[in-house]
Amino acid sequence: MLWGKRVLRVSAVLAVAVGAAHTAETLKAPAAEHSLLLTAAEAVRDERPVDRVAAAVPESASLSTPSAAGLGTVTGITSVAAEAPSPAAEGCEAQLALSALPGAMIEARLAAPCNRGERFIVRHSGLSFSAQTKADGIATVVLPALRTDAMVAVYLQDARLVLGRVSVPDAASYARYAISWDSPLEMELRVTDGDRVLIGSPVLSGAEQGVFALGQPKLPSPVLARVYSVPGKDLGTAEITGELLITPATCGRTLRVETVHSAGGVATTTEETIAVPLCGTSGDILVLKNLAPGLKLAAPK
Repeated sequence: MLWGKRVLRVSAVLAVAVGAAHTAETLKAPAAEHSLLLTAAEAVRDERPVDRVAAAVPESASLSTPSAAGLGTVTGITSVAAEAPSPAAEGCEAQLALSALPGAMIEARLAAPCNRGERFIVRHSGLSFSAQTKADGIATVVLPALRTDAMVAVYLQDARLVLGRVSVPDAASYARYAISWDSPLEMELRVTDGDRVLIGSPVLSGAEQGVFALGQPKLPSPVLARVYSVPGKDLGTAEITGELLITPATCGRTLRVETVHSAGGVATTTEETIAVPLCGTSGDILVLKNLAPGLKLAAPK
């Protein structure tokens, strides 16, 4: 009888020990799994090349990353930014207000109280350029509309994305050609129409023929753009060329630009590659001819 009681007591102790061990492993499992996920993420991150633009904003806002990344599938439009990876302080919500201006222009007003004096990226139908908030986190940019139903995306440095949409019916009355590029590429868009030669200007009303210059070149890793705009249903007979400066940072490289052709309020986006001549021609200019119908290269001059 005594031996039977001892056996029961030992069995009970073993059962309690096994249950405690199982509970401990169950409690530790999430931590172990989390640690494993972190290790895998860090390994992938360490193996992937780091791009200066992509390090500051999501990959879809960088011209140095594959265009397939894009904006992804947009399931809704909101004027409030998505949550940052880390908990944001109260009052840090970013807001984007869009309004249509005469001449098929868009005014985008960004209010980002926790992103003061910071670089951000603006994207609209394939057009991209960089800007900067003021000391109070406010920024206002004006850009040509490339669609009648225009969506504008703003990428902040803390990985937040702000989306907005505005109707611009006047965009159907203009034809526009846009080209965007990022550092270290240096170029200029030139339009020759008869005896008129047009180059990028930061201040245009939008109502007349002209070339808009977008982006701030003095920002870190700047993304710049030029937009040729003319009233009417097509671009007309004007000759549109690009002048790319060959520098030690670009010679011998294959660079990428994004172009957009807008007509009748509908935009078509194309990704173009440019093979820059080998080093030794630094200081020369590579002319990109007939940009609107298709990218063609001319000999450096």
